[in-house]
Amino acid sequence: MNEIRIPIEPLELTAGTVTEVVLLDPTRPHTQPDERGCPDCGQPAYDSGCDAPGCNGWGCPDCGTGCDLDFVGDDESRCAQAAAEADEEED
Repeated sequence: MNEIRIPIEPLELTAGTVTEVVLLDPTRPHTQPDERGCPDCGQPAYDSGCDAPGCNGWGCPDCGTGCDLDFVGDDESRCAQAAAEADEEED
């Protein structure tokens, strides 16, 4: 079990609207950057909010592991290219 998603009635907060609570399993394997940091270099990870296929939205600005959406240009970003391809498939 990696996570449990609990839908809730929309809750308005100053930072935005909450519509779901996600409980993460703290014992899940740490193989990619996430809220626990980067497993490769140990530095804090960055949540880009990326929703490209196969991406969890977390990347490491120090070593480049994980999501690269905000760290490299759109021409070189794996996530930017994957998101563009997904958008083309929807059209």
